[in-house]
Amino acid sequence: MASEDFLSALATKLSPSSKILRDEKSPDFTATLDRWSNYDVKIPFAIVQPASEEDVIHAVREAVRASVPFVPASGGHSPWSTIGKDGIIIDLSRYKGVAYDAAENVATVRGGTLMTDLQAALHPHRQFAAVGNGNTVGVIPYYIGGGISIYTPFVGYGSENIVSAKLVTAQGELVAVSESQNPELLWGLRGAGQFLGLVTELTIRTYPYSLLGNDEGQRMCGTYIFLLQQLDAVCTALQTIIESKEHVSAGHVMIVQAPPDLKQQVLLVAPQVFCSAEEAAKLFQPLVDIGPVQQVLIPSTFEKHSDHLDWVCVKGDFKKFTQIGLTGWSTENFKKLAELHAELVATCPDAARSGYNVEWHSPCRAKRELKSSFGHENVDYWLNVLSWYTDGAHHDFVAKMDQKAQECMRVGTNEEAFVSYTNTSREDALEYRYKGDDRIRRLRALKREFDPTGTFTRELL
Repeated sequence: MASEDFLSALATKLSPSSKILRDEKSPDFTATLDRWSNYDVKIPFAIVQPASEEDVIHAVREAVRASVPFVPASGGHSPWSTIGKDGIIIDLSRYKGVAYDAAENVATVRGGTLMTDLQAALHPHRQFAAVGNGNTVGVIPYYIGGGISIYTPFVGYGSENIVSAKLVTAQGELVAVSESQNPELLWGLRGAGQFLGLVTELTIRTYPYSLLGNDEGQRMCGTYIFLLQQLDAVCTALQTIIESKEHVSAGHVMIVQAPPDLKQQVLLVAPQVFCSAEEAAKLFQPLVDIGPVQQVLIPSTFEKHSDHLDWVCVKGDFKKFTQIGLTGWSTENFKKLAELHAELVATCPDAARSGYNVEWHSPCRAKRELKSSFGHENVDYWLNVLSWYTDGAHHDFVAKMDQKAQECMRVGTNEEAFVSYTNTSREDALEYRYKGDDRIRRLRALKREFDPTGTFTRELL
C-alpha cells in the first residue's frame, strides 16, 4: 500500500522541476488524470511527474524498494496506464522532447513525447517516420508495441525502426539497448518493450520526404460517403485502389453513423495515396463513378498527419479500441460487420459514434531486416473496432459486440493465422499476439531476465 512516507522519501530524490500530485481534488491532479477513455479509470494514490531521466529512475527505484505498484503513462490512451489507490502513476508528460541527428537520419525521443511533437520536430528537416493515427498518442508506447502506420509501405512498422533505447529495469537500473549493447533486449523491445521495463528514451530511424515522391511530405486523402446498398460496388472499386502496382496507398473502409445527427448508417471510405492530385483523382475515379453521397479529395502533409482525426482524440466518455490482423479482404465478412454495427447502435443509441472499419496498406516495398519481436510485419489488413459510448450500463453488451465483430472478420481464417495487436488487446491468447513458439520462448526468457517478478505486468511470465 502506498504511503505518505514513501512519497516523502521520493520527494527528496526528485529534481525541483518534477512534481508529485497527491490531492485528487486539485486542478493539476484532475487535469492529469483526464484520459482518452473513462473506461475502467482508477484513482491512484499519487501521480508522479518526473522532469528528467534521473527522476524516472528514482521513481521506479523507490517504488520497487517500497513495494508500491506503478504504471507509466504517456499520452493517456492506453487502458493499462491507470491504477488504483494502492499504486502510483509515473506520468511522463514533463519529460518530453525530440532531438534530430541529420548525420545519422535518426530522432531521439523522450518518454512523454506525443505524435504531434515528433511530426513538428521532423518537418523542418523534411524528414518523416512511422506515426500512428492520433496526435495525442505517445510515441514510445506506440513504437515498442508494434507501430502500425500508413507509412508502413515505405519503411515497415514502427517497431522495425527502433535503433536504440534506454530502459529502466525492474531493479531500477538504467540499461542501454542497441545492436551492440543488449542486442537480444533490443529485439524484444521492438514489439514487446512495454512488458520488459520503462523506456525513457527511444532512437528511431527517419526518412526524407523525397521517399514519398515529393518534398513536402504530402499525400492525397479522399473521403467518400456511400449508402449501405452501394457496398458491393464500393468493394469492387476499392480492389483497383488496394491492388494498384503503380501507387502506394493506405486507408480505411468504415461503417459509421452519418454526422451530424448520427441517425443513418453509412459506408465511409477514406483512401490515402502518395501521388499527385491528378493521379489520385484518376485512381479514385471508380469510387466517384458509383455516386457517393459526399466526396472530398484534399492534400495532407506529414506535419499535420492526424489533424483531421482530432475529434477522435477528445478525452472522456467510454471508448475502447481493438485491432486484429486479417489475411485479406472479404466482402461477405464485411457485410456481416455492417449488420453488427447496426445492431450495436440500435441496442445502444449512445454508441452512435462507434465505428467498425478495415484498414489496409500496400505491401511494404522497403528492404526489411525483420529483427523484431513484433512478428506481424506482413499483415497488410487490420480490423479496427472503435467502441464509443456514454452509458456505463452498456459495458458488457458493447464488449460482446466487439468480440462478435472480430469473430465475423475471422470467418474463413484458420486459428493458427489469428493475429491480435498487443498494443490494443492483452486478453487474446499470447499465440495470437506473438507468432511462433521460438518468438514466445525468447520473449519469456527476456522477461525472466529483466522483470522476473512482474513489476511491469505479468505478461510473458
